[in-house]
Amino acid sequence: MGRWLFGIGWAAFLCHVLLAFEVHYGWSHATALAETATQTEALTGIRTGGGLYLNYAFGLIWLADLSSWNTTDARSPTRLTWLARAFFAFMIVNGAVVFVEGPQRWFGLALVGALLYTWRPSMPAPRRPVT
Repeated sequence: MGRWLFGIGWAAFLCHVLLAFEVHYGWSHATALAETATQTEALTGIRTGGGLYLNYAFGLIWLADLSSWNTTDARSPTRLTWLARAFFAFMIVNGAVVFVEGPQRWFGLALVGALLYTWRPSMPAPRRPVT
């Protein structure tokens, strides 16, 4: 079930990106870059549109991670998995908590909490005594 949810999440992310480009940016990468720079400057004082490229990387890394689920054991995450999760957490915290206001921020915090809970290391099963 986790793989399906992960895939549905990626599809929702892709729809979010497509809708943003359609509704807010008029299919203009330059406009998206300028808007990202404006939002970043308003929050941090640094004018950069680099966050847009981080979003592209986020989608590609998510897709690569989703594609690798056939070949890896999700129960024993590798260092690469943890690196990807750290990047995902960074992006989700920024996109769903830092750069939003009001009730959306509470939803973002709940999302981050749920992800951290599901990503927690699992405890090994207790060993049965040999009799």
